[in-house]
Amino acid sequence: MIRPGSSFLLLFVLLLSSLRALGSDYDIQAPGRVVAFGDVHGAYDDWVALLQETEVIDDALNWSGGNTHLVSLGDLIDRGPGSREVVELMIKLDTQAEAAGGAVHIVLGNHEVMVMTGDLAYVSAAEYAAFAEDETPGQRDEAFNAYRQANPGGEDQEVRATFDEMYPAGYFALRRAYGVDGALGKWLGEQPFVLKVNDKVYMHGGIAYAHMGDSLEEINDKLQSEFRNYRSDVAVLEDAGVLPPHVDYASRLRFLNAAAEAYVAANPSMQPGWFEPMLRLFEAQEAVLFSDDSPNWYRGSAYCHPYSEAFVTERFLYRVGAQQLVIGHTPSRGQVIDRMEGRVIRLDTGMLASVYRGRAAALISGDGEDYVHYLGSEERAQASIENRSLSQKMVGMSDPEVEEFMRTGESVAIEDIGTGITKPQRVTLRQGDKELVTAFKHEDTHPGLQDRQNYVERRNKHSDRYIYDVAAYELDRLLDLQLISVTIPKTLDGQDGAMSMWMTGTINERDRLEKEIPFNSYCSQYGQYRLRFIFDILVHNDDRNLTNILWTDDSFMMRFIDHSLAFRVRDQRPKQYRKVRVELSDLFREKLEALDRSTLDETLRPYLHPRQIEAILERRDRILKEADRPAG
Repeated sequence: MIRPGSSFLLLFVLLLSSLRALGSDYDIQAPGRVVAFGDVHGAYDDWVALLQETEVIDDALNWSGGNTHLVSLGDLIDRGPGSREVVELMIKLDTQAEAAGGAVHIVLGNHEVMVMTGDLAYVSAAEYAAFAEDETPGQRDEAFNAYRQANPGGEDQEVRATFDEMYPAGYFALRRAYGVDGALGKWLGEQPFVLKVNDKVYMHGGIAYAHMGDSLEEINDKLQSEFRNYRSDVAVLEDAGVLPPHVDYASRLRFLNAAAEAYVAANPSMQPGWFEPMLRLFEAQEAVLFSDDSPNWYRGSAYCHPYSEAFVTERFLYRVGAQQLVIGHTPSRGQVIDRMEGRVIRLDTGMLASVYRGRAAALISGDGEDYVHYLGSEERAQASIENRSLSQKMVGMSDPEVEEFMRTGESVAIEDIGTGITKPQRVTLRQGDKELVTAFKHEDTHPGLQDRQNYVERRNKHSDRYIYDVAAYELDRLLDLQLISVTIPKTLDGQDGAMSMWMTGTINERDRLEKEIPFNSYCSQYGQYRLRFIFDILVHNDDRNLTNILWTDDSFMMRFIDHSLAFRVRDQRPKQYRKVRVELSDLFREKLEALDRSTLDETLRPYLHPRQIEAILERRDRILKEADRPAG
């Protein structure tokens, strides 16, 4: 029964539902094909050929895609010679597609933002040359005069030569073209940063933890506002003559600071009209737009551990009502990559082959099953599943190959490491012309514990066993965590123990802190710790400390060693994890739920007592019950 006065509400709800069905500015319902492509970077010829092969444009470079929706993931420009042509063709196709019942969409990439805010660090000589005819001698002379005022020393001829080298022909015309009122900059400046078309969200970089709860509108409103205000403030300062066109992005704030100091010294009781815009440029250094977590800069969706990033991605997708996130920004050298079991598609295939050694590709949906079209191919391809093998990353071999090397390789060097209670050794193995560095430990306070009839907790709760390292490795691989290196039972010089592949190129957290090395990574430390919490609770590891948390020294990706004090039988969290917040992605949840007694018995029974295996499942159930879920 409809209550009195509720008819208006009902009509409003029906109208809102209708509007949602039609789509909003950032939530598009496309009736036909959706053809998406990643970072072009001025690779005009290959990009045009790709659009022709996917029947989006014809031989005359006019729209032929009908109601197709064409989606660019940004970075149309920078580095490649054809950047101007790419943007100009996109602008033309935008008008033509709309007339044909289709659409052209672009989400801005970091390189559009860079060029339109004056950061020309990656603009190539060919890109400047494309604008050379748009730049008159008088305009260059005017720019040189401003440069000369800021650089009064030296002979005019020598200074002019330096100026022409620093600011090649086309430099100032390119700046104007991508400016607030420029032909290219005006169109690009109206584009969003994130867009949903049907069941997919398209953005350039990825979604960071800080923004996983934001709506499409909130992200776009925030970034577009920051972008618009920054460009407007720069334009004000340029028009006021305070920021000459020759001042590059890297020098901008230093130049403005000097200009402000000079003005205050000459006019101590006055504040110029350009003072507020100048202050806002300084404050903009903290803007989301320029941060590593910005959706047009973030690389965690492409690089970081899928189980941790999946929580962020899933929460965002739930928030905006989508199934998949499609990103560019991080080139993969020729392959479209499927991450997180289809939750993320990496579509930057390195189209500018001269720089990225990749090839042009498009992701096509709405035409049956989603597929990938690679330039020059007649086959409908599928995205390549991401290769996550830790062994492949470390030594270029598979786990079985490493295990066989450890079993059969000749020991050519043994060195006492001299650290830790168990006094592990560094062992170098050789097989043919290959060598493999390993760690060997043999401490076992409770030999044969796994085969005893009864497990008496009070007698065994302090067991320190090398065999637990093998069990931890096997469980890591059952879950496909890929955080623990290959570890096998091994007899070395008559001594039974466990041999692990040495974690080369790493630093432990204690040493990192003592040496005050910044944590410089695409992946946040806390984000990676979320996986540590879950794994250590699962295996009841009481001994996780700063020396057995390792980071790769090039990108600070987490690795684990030393689990000889794990696998207690308690159905509670280890003490250090009693109060931590556990966030569990649906992707990781599925892996945990797939663990069953028969699988664990088959894999872990040689190393663990049945009661220890039972305790793993008990703690698994506790994790599943207590952990936060992406859906909230």
